[in-house]
Amino acid sequence: MRAGHLLLSTCGIAALSLSSMAHAQSAEPGAIASNPNVGNEAAEQQIVVTGSYIRGSAEDSAVPVDVITSEELVRQGSPTVVELLKALPSSAGVIGDSNQFGAGQTTGSGSVNLRGLGAPRTLVLLNGRRLAPAPTLVGSVDTNLLPLAAVGRVEVLKDGAAALYGSDAVAGVVNFITRTDLDGLEASAGYSFIDGSDGDYNFALNWGAQFDRGNVLLSAAYRHRSELSVRDRDFAQLDYFTNPQGGFTPFGNPGTYTPITAAGSPAGLFVDPACTLISGPVVPASTGAPQCVFRYTSFDNLVEDEDHYQVFGQVNYEISDGIDFHLEGLWASHDVPRENSSPSYSPVQFPTAAINGRNLVSAGFFIPSTNPGLRALLNSYPASALGGAVAANQAGINGVSTTILWRPLGVGGNPLTGGEGKEDKRYFEGFRVSGGITAELGGSLKLDTAATYMENSSDIATPDIVVSRLELALRGLGGFGCNVAANTPGANGCLYFNPFSSGIAASQIDGRVNPNFVPSTANSLEVIDYLFEDYAYRSTSKLFVIDTVLSGEAGINLPGGPIGFAVGGQYRRNTSQRDVDALLDVAQFPCVDSEFNGNQICPGRQNGVFSFFGPLDNYSYSSDVYAAFAELQLPVTDTINAQAAVRYESYGGDIGSTVNPKLAVRWQLTDWLALRGSVSTTFRAPPQTLLVPTPTTTLAFTAAVGGYRAYDTFGNPDLQPETADAYNAGIIVQTGGFNATIDYYRFDFQGGLDNEPGTAMVAALFPTGVTDAAACAAAAQNPGFLSRFTFNNNVCSRGNLLRTRLNQVNGPDIRTSGIDFSASLRGDLLGGRAVIGVDGSYVIEYQAGDFLVEGVLVSEGDDFAGQLDYLGYGSIPDLKGQAYVEYSTGPHTLRGTVRYVGGMTDSRGPTTFTATSPLGKEIDEFVTADLSYTLDIEPLDTTLSLTVQNITDEDPPFARLDLNYDPFTGNPLGRVIKVGIRKKF
Repeated sequence: MRAGHLLLSTCGIAALSLSSMAHAQSAEPGAIASNPNVGNEAAEQQIVVTGSYIRGSAEDSAVPVDVITSEELVRQGSPTVVELLKALPSSAGVIGDSNQFGAGQTTGSGSVNLRGLGAPRTLVLLNGRRLAPAPTLVGSVDTNLLPLAAVGRVEVLKDGAAALYGSDAVAGVVNFITRTDLDGLEASAGYSFIDGSDGDYNFALNWGAQFDRGNVLLSAAYRHRSELSVRDRDFAQLDYFTNPQGGFTPFGNPGTYTPITAAGSPAGLFVDPACTLISGPVVPASTGAPQCVFRYTSFDNLVEDEDHYQVFGQVNYEISDGIDFHLEGLWASHDVPRENSSPSYSPVQFPTAAINGRNLVSAGFFIPSTNPGLRALLNSYPASALGGAVAANQAGINGVSTTILWRPLGVGGNPLTGGEGKEDKRYFEGFRVSGGITAELGGSLKLDTAATYMENSSDIATPDIVVSRLELALRGLGGFGCNVAANTPGANGCLYFNPFSSGIAASQIDGRVNPNFVPSTANSLEVIDYLFEDYAYRSTSKLFVIDTVLSGEAGINLPGGPIGFAVGGQYRRNTSQRDVDALLDVAQFPCVDSEFNGNQICPGRQNGVFSFFGPLDNYSYSSDVYAAFAELQLPVTDTINAQAAVRYESYGGDIGSTVNPKLAVRWQLTDWLALRGSVSTTFRAPPQTLLVPTPTTTLAFTAAVGGYRAYDTFGNPDLQPETADAYNAGIIVQTGGFNATIDYYRFDFQGGLDNEPGTAMVAALFPTGVTDAAACAAAAQNPGFLSRFTFNNNVCSRGNLLRTRLNQVNGPDIRTSGIDFSASLRGDLLGGRAVIGVDGSYVIEYQAGDFLVEGVLVSEGDDFAGQLDYLGYGSIPDLKGQAYVEYSTGPHTLRGTVRYVGGMTDSRGPTTFTATSPLGKEIDEFVTADLSYTLDIEPLDTTLSLTVQNITDEDPPFARLDLNYDPFTGNPLGRVIKVGIRKKF
């Protein structure tokens, strides 16, 4: 008979007796127990775990569920939610460590990504009930809002579960279940020593009470992460020639400029001569033009200052015999008050003739010769140092212009932050309440009815420069007190902005002093403050759920026992809302000169008033989902148990409805050997945020054009749901102290929800070895494809590309399969208890089809297993796992763990890697070792812990990315020493 031991994917013990788990009865499978009278023998035999609505014995489980308890987490050194989920062998790359590059505006947030299918395809539950998605995570839950201090166990269902849970449970379910056993006060604290950082620390208080008819739990927790600068890790600061994509851009300051003759014509290019003194090097761009390289990541952090708060409470109360009441509430937030980034963005939008007062041959920012910074630059260097174009025209230059070959602030830092990078603000908050009643109706019948409401909001504020203000300040007409109409540059409250090295005293990156600094030309705080405005908006997602489940025995006996059943219905209302500040409101300021002169009519696309980010709109959308479901537990014989389920969901409108069945079977062949398998279909409706036809702007390194470019991703009202077929087959071996499982899984996706691959689109427009003229001529044969790209002055070329339009689409079909495996052996040793084990997941294939945009093949289909597809399918190591040894004797427990993340091949092509510069094409495996020790001082009800993570201080493997490593699978912290204490009162 099965002992009920399941492998723990990331914690210390390899197997856990299911009969020791807290007991649950649910309105969603695996929901918290309403009955407070836990611990009796009958309840231990009849529990509900994630993956079923029906109470049954643990040995009936026909689906792969891993279980992690709070006690195991303590013996692991009390990992954070991010550490816990990132270590899951079944989870591929996740956000949470460093979110700035490749993860949008999500710093401080976390996710879980089962099977590498993307976080939106993993359903995350709290006590078996849904949570509202995070507005910035496109349909997935922010796991950093979860109250881990109050959690008693975590259950991970690694199987398609749409037949039970509905949309989003495509790759599986992660269910966080809170404690019901606490009686008294429990306090805990921890501190992590991290080289180069002030360290991370946390505090938590839990209070619980048991009484005749129920129990109560109150929990409050705080966690702080301290800033870790890129400059504190050598691996993150490789030189340009080792990794030209390691945080470098040719659009810097000092920058590259075009002299304008007295006749108003451009005359070649020149690089600010201080480039080689305080920045650099000077390199040719893909267009052949000289450009000054700038490392923007020197102003970034590997980890930001983060503050995380969670407050949770719940009560279970037996109203009367057979009627139980459950109520819980959660408030959580995390605050990132200063996300450091480049001192300013490189402009990808330029002033109109109305703003700069000129009709330049090449559109851009115009800097007149009257600008004191330009005069000082020309006076500080001999003509020969400024280049031939300037030398030939120096006397006749009436100014210079610049487009994307430059940024307003660079190596000199941003004066508003004391010479550091600009400071973005990220604040996320969630509020949730859930309550329900479970009633025994007689016999085996139970009726469970519950309601859940949650709001999840994000406040994003990113400083960006207003185009019209920058142009006016370059002309000496900047400042809030300037009367532009009076046209008094540099006087009467009007200020100049100096974009040249003449106003930079020294590099804020490495301290190199500029010998040609002219103090009188340094920019004032007043003019910098005038240039910047916060690109700020607040997004909110709301979820309201009512669900009802009737469960019990059907009154029909099979040879193996009575048939169990559950039937029910669910109603969900989803709401998405966004409120934007005035300056980025496309309705108020649609055009680049809207703030300057009130213009509301823009030629071409409405790009707003900011130099980098595009405009947004206000919206509020709601949708209703209705579901009905049924499940049967079929004890076919004493050795064969089957689970059959089906769910109907209706979304209305253009999305329509779906029916998803599932069949799972477990066959106990012998006392020590069992087989299990399942087949099901899944369905995921488009999140509302993907249907909004306005853009979200991101910045990405674009190898095909030799630098970073802006990408505007638009929602698509015509999106259709994605569907998939899921399969699982496994073997379970349990004999004596040996436990092992091996499971084969497969998912076949059709019409997966995705956004078009921007960098691949640019690479398709400008193929390697093809001239700009030939590439643009070929693209002109497909006007739809060419219309996706915006060029400076409407002239198609690599150097003129400004921004690219992407759409949310139903992408190529995907097929992925793999094997999960685990084995553990436990027994007595030297008067104590020992366990050794291994736990892992191997991806056999991750096959994606061709990606076409406007009929153009932009990305060929490939098998992405073992590949890093950075801005596409993400990080998919082919093998991920851990091996561990744990020994306990008396109050002492010692555990050693070796973690393994397989190597990957970077999927990017020849514009990123060449035969002479292949470094980073192959990313090494990441192997680390941890050691944890816990001491239980029973007379004091105290547990002490000491953990050393990454004992050998391994750097993450090199990857040709911004931070020189893959932040979704690697870890930048190096060796971490954690101490912790937990005290019960």
